[in-house]
Amino acid sequence: MAVVASAARLRRTSPRKSTAMSLLAQGKAVVALDKDMKTKMVVQMNASIVDPCAGISCGELQCPTGFQSTKVEGHCCNYCVNPNIKIEAAVTGATGETGGKESAFCPDVWCFPTMCEKEEVLATTDNGQCCAECP
Repeated sequence: MAVVASAARLRRTSPRKSTAMSLLAQGKAVVALDKDMKTKMVVQMNASIVDPCAGISCGELQCPTGFQSTKVEGHCCNYCVNPNIKIEAAVTGATGETGGKESAFCPDVWCFPTMCEKEEVLATTDNGQCCAECP
């Protein structure tokens, strides 16, 4: 009796890490200003922390026009937040629109056509490659 499985099923898949864009889209983060009142930053909200601010006093916060002092769960002091700022990803990453395709052997890897002068070495379950490579 033989057991056959694709290499993609045999390899361990790593959990996907949350990115700033995904946290913003899920409402789990907000765009705020750093203490210099100029630098934009993404502040992740965390409701699982219990009383992290005991004994901490925050100074008075004066926000520039368009921003408002906002309490963020899991943080001790308010941030200047502009709810009207829309952040779009400058780079979307590999999508396959320009010839790339997802690797059949490695999670989170995209393979693109090679420009090999000799016949390319294809990825297999035995050689450990994620994508075709030039010899």
